Amino acid sequence: VLAGFFVGNYIGARIAYSKGKKKDVFYSGMIFTSQMPHYWVAMLLLVVFALSLGWFPVSGGYDIGIFPGWNLEFFLNALWHYILPFTAVVVVSIGLWSLVMRAMMIHELDSDYVDYCRELGFSEKKVRGYASRNAILPQFTGLPIALGTAFGGSLITEIVFGYPGIGKEIFSAISTLDFPIIQGVCIIVALVILVLNFLADLAYGNIDPRIRTGYEGGT
Repeated sequence: VLAGFFVGNYIGARIAYSKGKKKDVFYSGMIFTSQMPHYWVAMLLLVVFALSLGWFPVSGGYDIGIFPGWNLEFFLNALWHYILPFTAVVVVSIGLWSLVMRAMMIHELDSDYVDYCRELGFSEKKVRGYASRNAILPQFTGLPIALGTAFGGSLITEIVFGYPGIGKEIFSAISTLDFPIIQGVCIIVALVILVLNFLADLAYGNIDPRIRTGYEGGT
């Protein structure tokens, strides 16, 4: 989610003020990727890079012969298994974040304060920086919710790769009516969302100068 957030917002901002065919190609690509289901991308990656080319493992979080532990061998092996599930989720995430960021940037670039900054002689780079900081605020608000949702697991993607994630764990718990596991996962996901929203509220003061000024005025 974090990789999709930063890359998607960067691409969306660049698309908003770019011109020419490059803009149209990237915009069309983001629309296409944003509408692809995670599990479809997962199956495509599995067939091409795991079954056909054999570059990555077909399933699992690590090789059976490797004992989990805090060592480099296990870390590299787990990372090797993680690449395809990560790619399947992040590709769609980049498309979604970039489309919203593009729309917000277009709105900000048409605002009165942008015209005023240009009349004052500010460089276009500085104007875009101001517009980007304002455009990313709604995105930043939705980030904790997206992180909490991801913490709950991408169920079908995990099933496609046979990856031992939280989504697969809660699916197994529901299938076997393991109520303590179901309750535990739901509580953890709810706590993560609450904590992340709290941290986002605290961080808003550093992102938005108007809120920081309000904090200082209130104190």
